[in-house]
Amino acid sequence: MRSRRHFLAVVLATALYSAAPAMAQESIPLGVNVERTGVATGYGTHMLIAAQIAIDEINRAGGVNGAPLKLVIEDNRSSPEQAVIVTRTLEREKVVAMLGPIQTSQCRTAFPAANRAALPTISPGSSAPGLTAQNRPWTFRISAIDSVTMTNVVEKMRKAHPNAKTVAIVVDPRDAYSQFLANTVIPPIAEKNGLTLINKGANIDVPADTSDFSVYVTRVKSLNPDLVLIQMNQEPSQGFLREANRQKLAAPMFAGQGFITTSTATAAAGVDLWAGQPFDPEIKDPKVVAFVNEFKSRVEKQLPGQYTSPTYIDASAYESIYVLADGLRSLKGTPASDPKHVREGLRNYLSAVKDYKGLGNTITMGPEGDALKDTMVYRTHNGKWERQ
Repeated sequence: MRSRRHFLAVVLATALYSAAPAMAQESIPLGVNVERTGVATGYGTHMLIAAQIAIDEINRAGGVNGAPLKLVIEDNRSSPEQAVIVTRTLEREKVVAMLGPIQTSQCRTAFPAANRAALPTISPGSSAPGLTAQNRPWTFRISAIDSVTMTNVVEKMRKAHPNAKTVAIVVDPRDAYSQFLANTVIPPIAEKNGLTLINKGANIDVPADTSDFSVYVTRVKSLNPDLVLIQMNQEPSQGFLREANRQKLAAPMFAGQGFITTSTATAAAGVDLWAGQPFDPEIKDPKVVAFVNEFKSRVEKQLPGQYTSPTYIDASAYESIYVLADGLRSLKGTPASDPKHVREGLRNYLSAVKDYKGLGNTITMGPEGDALKDTMVYRTHNGKWERQ
């Protein structure tokens, strides 16, 4: 009888063990310092989708050195102060690298904190010249630099409008990136191309919470400019464009990076709007097509009604995850590896990236920590972006 009871106990224990879920496999943590709420929410929520697509693809293919990757996500609330707190939090959570922030405003505070923490950090969106150079050796950007992008945009726009001589500036007064672009990046580019900023030092300021744009468009019309620079976040810029159409403001416009979305082109309608970025979602490269289709599918489910064509920020986030994964492979990094050793190895790997195959482009890391990418210039026509 005792043998029978013992046999039944063994069978029951075996059955229970077989039915129990397998222990979760340890993962390699990558931190994300992201604008999940606040004025840059639109960019942050889309960037997270792009980063997760890369994570899912890598993990389906076996992960990195036999281990899956996971994102440790912290919201910086589109706040420079919170971006520092998030950086410190992620460092304590022993992530091996940090993706983000997106905006230059948050990077200005997060980058120094990442340097102090010896945490390799990649921004997929910040583009103000010189920022990584001031925060060596732990910070990098796989995006594009405004001085390069805006030079290409203005030069092509100037050829299309050879008689243009004056530019009016419309800007968000409380956004540090917008102010930097309008007051530091654009003036020398405009001068080089024979353009005069007719309201230099007296920009037309449009607060981010504006709902009635009529007075601002009227002020632009009163200046009678040949061209208009608009630099705001997506929602206010689209409101300004719709009002410009209503008032029949005829001057062609141009903007910094992050503007090339379907909703912005729709808002532009009859406005001749120009912008540039280092990513073309329309090219027929199989890797790009697969990413764009997956991105669209996920955005439609998770963010209904928002833009579904990925921007350069989204593409850069996807590329950044792949670059970090390849860096981890080269280091043979695993969940058991010493985080300090892995971080140092990733910093060195990122510094040496050359001719890396991205989404329809190649990525080479420059000496100041900024990726070198070709600029693609776009122009709206009948509510759609067209590459020039």
